[in-house]
Amino acid sequence: MTARMERRAARRAARRSSAPPLTTSTSTPTSTFKPGPSQWSVEDVTTFIHTLPGCGDVAEAFRLQEIDGQALLLLTEDHLMTSMSIKLGPALKICAHINALKNQ
Repeated sequence: MTARMERRAARRAARRSSAPPLTTSTSTPTSTFKPGPSQWSVEDVTTFIHTLPGCGDVAEAFRLQEIDGQALLLLTEDHLMTSMSIKLGPALKICAHINALKNQ
């Protein structure tokens, strides 16, 4: 019985050591997009918003409002909440990612 427990513990430890470390980073997923966000098309912006955690369900609103890269960089929380009827939580997340894009 003890040998079995030791093997299980060894397997768990091996899985933990091979797994990538968890992070709490708020990095912005831009690796699959054109270099300059100001050059993004409406489709690029829609795809970008869809990739953000917790924001996939609001991505279509960006397409409907014809938000391209230039417009994306001009958006504020107020625009998102009033003009696009996006709830506060997703609006804050989106604005944080927009600010990260501006600072790259």
